[in-house]
Amino acid sequence: MSEMGRKLLIIRRQRKLSLRQVEKLTTTIAQKYGDKSRRISASWLGRVERENHSIAHKWLESLKEVYGVTHEELTDDLIPESKATRSLHHQLPDIPAAVLKGLAGLGASLLPPESWLAYFPTTTLLPPLAQTEGSSPARKRPRNTEYLYGILGASDNTLIPFVQPGAIVEIDSSIHKIDSGRVFRSIFERPIYFLRSHDGYHCGWCELDLKQEWLTLVPSAMSMVSYQRWRYRGEIEIVGMVNRVLTRLGFPRKTRLDYTSPDEHSNST
Repeated sequence: MSEMGRKLLIIRRQRKLSLRQVEKLTTTIAQKYGDKSRRISASWLGRVERENHSIAHKWLESLKEVYGVTHEELTDDLIPESKATRSLHHQLPDIPAAVLKGLAGLGASLLPPESWLAYFPTTTLLPPLAQTEGSSPARKRPRNTEYLYGILGASDNTLIPFVQPGAIVEIDSSIHKIDSGRVFRSIFERPIYFLRSHDGYHCGWCELDLKQEWLTLVPSAMSMVSYQRWRYRGEIEIVGMVNRVLTRLGFPRKTRLDYTSPDEHSNST
């Protein structure tokens, strides 16, 4: 392992990012600059961390942006432990501040600009933010209830068109149990859960099998997203149940659904 590879491995682990997450983030950076050469694959980064490989300047620039470090921090001394917990969204303190301020009804915009999605390619749990001194929440919260906030990533189409990528969700972190016995009259009665697995965060409707051994993330029928399944409690953690959602209406601009009219369908036989 080269010194550079060892340093990249340490920094990535300090940021609590997987190889796949780094690949997704550099893909977003490549799209932002219109330069595919800035994208770094997970397999290549893994080899650089394990073996002795040189690194192209554009790849180094992408990693600097993902990890939030300077050129000197990458090429000289190791990152201090005081910065070990800093991650991508911690470099954007105004984003969670604006989001929580809007949720509290303090006059700020309720939804972040769509351009912010470049910073959130995947669904993310926002860092906690202390209430501003002198401010008061718009509504009283039940005792012992702690609300967290998450943002659905640009690539998360699980719940479209009901909840779009870029939506902000308020999470009741006191609820960690799937209500599997109820019958819901509509999807609007069905609880939405915020989950954490080994490969990141997820948000959607959930189902448990009869033995309560497997948890399934159920996508919207219109989303064309595959079901995901994990061993209940062993491979998946329930962060909480979504209490409120702030989302734009309709489908994301890039989403295109194939549609065949009844007339076309009848004429095709």
